[in-house]
Amino acid sequence: MLETIYITRHGFRQDWVTEHALSPTKLPQDPPLAEIGLQQAQELSARLANEKIDAIYSSPFYRCLQTVTPVAEKADCPIKVEYGMSEWYGLTHEQYQPPAPLKELKGYFSHIDDTYTSMIALPTGKETTQDCHLRSKALIEKLVTALDQDPTQPKTVLLAGHAATVITAGRALLNDPDAYIYSGTASLSQYTRDPKTNKWTMVLNGSTDYLSMGEQRSWMFHDAPGTTNYEVNKEKIATIDKNEQ
Repeated sequence: MLETIYITRHGFRQDWVTEHALSPTKLPQDPPLAEIGLQQAQELSARLANEKIDAIYSSPFYRCLQTVTPVAEKADCPIKVEYGMSEWYGLTHEQYQPPAPLKELKGYFSHIDDTYTSMIALPTGKETTQDCHLRSKALIEKLVTALDQDPTQPKTVLLAGHAATVITAGRALLNDPDAYIYSGTASLSQYTRDPKTNKWTMVLNGSTDYLSMGEQRSWMFHDAPGTTNYEVNKEKIATIDKNEQ
């Protein structure tokens, strides 16, 4: 039975330092990590070095894959590209701004498991805050069920995504759409499951104590399901700064 889920956000982005920073994918929506972010990735790997990570499920965006690659190398475990953890743009774009194809990503990140099929399809259009919560809820339900039935019996996995999906995946585990989850770059949240009740409990909330520069660029939804102004303002999510994630 799956016992522990760690969730991390990608490290500090290069386009927060210099404009128009491009990763090898050449997609403007897919910047790489800055030097600070690369350092954070190494520090995250060191933090998890004594944990037996059985698998890593990562957003397909370059910065997320960069962030978890040191963890995958140290743990000698695969990276499974999971679209359920991918970027959330809110109502900013008419069409979803996609990552590079899996075949191309595999050329940059050898630990990618190209036999894995994502449990959630890549979004195609606009997503409200509620849509993002529903996406993460579907992912968590499918992931936990699949891993519980896996004959290899994985105990501990790492999910990697963006601020929005880090928050919504945590809320899905806690079954609490209002939970305040810290989402600094390369931060780490930990959730453990009671084997008797199957209830998930948060052990770490966006921890950054292992990062030499501490918490950087934490982010939160302007509106979220369960808050008093959500239903009134959910169509105004376009004001969210997509570059914060």
